[in-house]
Amino acid sequence: DVQPTSADANRYLGEAYLQIKKGSKAVGYLNQAIKLDPIGKADLHLRLATLYNAAGMKDKAAIEYEEFLKKKPDYPDSKKLRDYIAANKK
Repeated sequence: DVQPTSADANRYLGEAYLQIKKGSKAVGYLNQAIKLDPIGKADLHLRLATLYNAAGMKDKAAIEYEEFLKKKPDYPDSKKLRDYIAANKK
């Protein structure tokens, strides 16, 4: 059974779509997982940023990195992410 209110179920569905190279289908599930558990699933912003960057959508990737850093400001590579944001956010 699908559990639409489960952050984990949405994450796993999103990850499954990424595994079969269906990134456009993964985005909705990953975003829903973040919506259901914003702090617990904050790392999904990194997954989305990687996906957007690979697709050449650097401005969207920058937004995802920014959202991640709002939730995890002490991230060890935060400077690297901030540099990316500064270079790519429109």
